[in-house]
Amino acid sequence: MPSLETLLAMCGFALASSATPGPVNIIGAMTGATHGAPRALRFVSGATASFLALLVIVGSGMLIGAEWVLAFAWPMTLAGSAYLLWMACGLLRGGGGHPADSDARVPGFWSGVVVQGLNPKAWLAVFSSISTFVLPLEDRFTGMAVFTILFGAICWFSLAAWAWGGSRIGQSQMRVFNGIMALILALSVAWMLVQAVP
Repeated sequence: MPSLETLLAMCGFALASSATPGPVNIIGAMTGATHGAPRALRFVSGATASFLALLVIVGSGMLIGAEWVLAFAWPMTLAGSAYLLWMACGLLRGGGGHPADSDARVPGFWSGVVVQGLNPKAWLAVFSSISTFVLPLEDRFTGMAVFTILFGAICWFSLAAWAWGGSRIGQSQMRVFNGIMALILALSVAWMLVQAVP
């Protein structure tokens, strides 16, 4: 079992990674703003499940020393960045209406899975957190299990908070909100690309 200091550091990292602005937070806020917080929780749950799967798969590969895991980092960052920039363009083209009656347009569980799986911020968080908090531990597998549980809970509540915050945006402000979110999304992708350059 990791020490209390390590657990607190893990929680701090998980909170900083999950709560700071990034593509999934922005889409969660947009979904909350457009469709309401309760409907956005499907997206939040999908994004959290996807992150946990990524954490477990990549983390397990790193624990057993599988070099193929590291080979995925840069291609996934490029693919994810392209997808997220496409989404930012879609936000700019959006009219800022309230399509709450159309279930087909509400980002759901599987949208959350895909967006988080292609999210460069998630890949960077997984690689850096496993390297920092799990690999140095004596009992890596217990540390990995504990870290996954902590990160899962913190991730879900952080994304839900973004969705709730987005739901507080008035419909008259949606066009401006869309534009600001699209700009932040594009800037966050650009920053992550710079950070991830091999």
